[in-house]
Amino acid sequence: MMGIVMGGLQTQIAGAVATYSIADHLAKGSATADEIATWEGIDPQATFRLLRACASLGLVTYDGTRFSTTPLLGTLRRDVPGSLQSLVVAWTSPGHWQPWGRLSAAIRTNAPQTVPTLGTSIWDYYKQQPEEGGAFTKAMHGFTSGIIEDVVQTLDTSNVKLAVDIGGASGTLVHGLMAANPHLSGIVVDLPEVIGSAEAAAHELGLSNRSTAVPSNFFEWVPAGDLYLLKHVLHDWNDDEVVSILKRCRESILPGGKIAVIEILLGEVGEPPMGPLMDLNMMVMLTGRERTLDEYRRLIEKAGFHFSKVKPIRSPMVVMEATA
Repeated sequence: MMGIVMGGLQTQIAGAVATYSIADHLAKGSATADEIATWEGIDPQATFRLLRACASLGLVTYDGTRFSTTPLLGTLRRDVPGSLQSLVVAWTSPGHWQPWGRLSAAIRTNAPQTVPTLGTSIWDYYKQQPEEGGAFTKAMHGFTSGIIEDVVQTLDTSNVKLAVDIGGASGTLVHGLMAANPHLSGIVVDLPEVIGSAEAAAHELGLSNRSTAVPSNFFEWVPAGDLYLLKHVLHDWNDDEVVSILKRCRESILPGGKIAVIEILLGEVGEPPMGPLMDLNMMVMLTGRERTLDEYRRLIEKAGFHFSKVKPIRSPMVVMEATA
């Protein structure tokens, strides 16, 4: 029980490690606490105390003088496939951490706690706090980059000419599919303040000639395409909102087109914690929730699609496909 109670402290430890780039420093070789403190401009005694706690958590090792990295710490390096660095920064910043301080209120009301703590929705808050918003966008890139290979192997795009990444942030998913399929063109749909990152990423990857970024409210309109990608988008919204998003896709989809929904699936009560914990995260932060396969199937079919298949990728995530 004390391990559970102190879990919040461990979250903030990971946030400090990510903020001060400790994983990146130690990836270059072992270092003393004083050296890391000098590089980051932070207090050396506090840095040692942080690293001592990290050693207890298996993030680093210590030989009596110098600290060294571990594979667990490596997940917090920047710019590596599947990096969790920006996710940790985003989740330990005020925009996420403060609403979670009101979990009890969320349980009492079944309502998001962003407005009571931040004064607005999380998306509008990120507009007001672009540094935190940028960390969240980078977090989605890092998280998505870790599953790109799984999605490429799972999703058949041989007959797809134009893929539309709904709420695609920096476009990591569609860009990964385009890199693996030279015939494929892609569109990233997201908020105006976000799509610049998608344009920059496409340019850096040499995909600008096949990639477009379109600012749009996906509750109102999405561009035409023959594959719509929805990765960790639908879980942000309640059932009526999910159907609305899917209906916009149904209205614009080209003949013979399909959707691919990538989400966590809830299983039986007592399952490993990622799904149930993310479900509470949706309750605290947004109007959405995690769902079972049957619940997703019903919403997809209610929007005018025929549910065709589901394939597991990295547990507990799946790719669900449906045709118009």
